[in-house]
Amino acid sequence: MKQDRDNGNGLGGNTEENTGLSESQKRSLANLKPAWPKGISGNPSGRPRKPITEAYADMAEQTYPGDPEGRTYAQLIAEGQCKAAIKGKTEAAREIADRLEGKAVQPIVGDTTAGTSVTLNIEVVRKKLFGDDE
Repeated sequence: MKQDRDNGNGLGGNTEENTGLSESQKRSLANLKPAWPKGISGNPSGRPRKPITEAYADMAEQTYPGDPEGRTYAQLIAEGQCKAAIKGKTEAAREIADRLEGKAVQPIVGDTTAGTSVTLNIEVVRKKLFGDDE
C-alpha cells in the first residue's frame, strides 16, 4: 500500500489515490501544475516590449545636435519645463512637482462616513436597521 502524504493541494494525499474526486476537481488540480518544469521561467522573454516608450527613452539619452554644452534631449526638456514654470505656466510647475514629489492625493467627495472607522459605520447601520441605541 502506498503511503498517503499531503502534496500541498489542500485535498490531502496523492492525487492518484484520491479516487473520490470529481472530474472537475481532477481538472482543477491538473491546472494548478505549472506548464513548465521547476527552475524554468514561465516568461523567458521578460516583459513585452513597448516600442514607443523605448524610442522615447533612447532619444532622451542622445545628445541634442548643435548644443554647445553637449546636453541631452532629456536635460533640455527638463530645462524647458523649469523655464516655463518660472514664467508662470501652471502645467509645467505641476509636472515638475508630480515628478519630484509624486502626484497629490485627490480627495473623494461624497459619502461623509467614508473616512470614519469601521466600528462607527457598523454602529450607524445597527441603529438604522434595529433602532439600537447602544
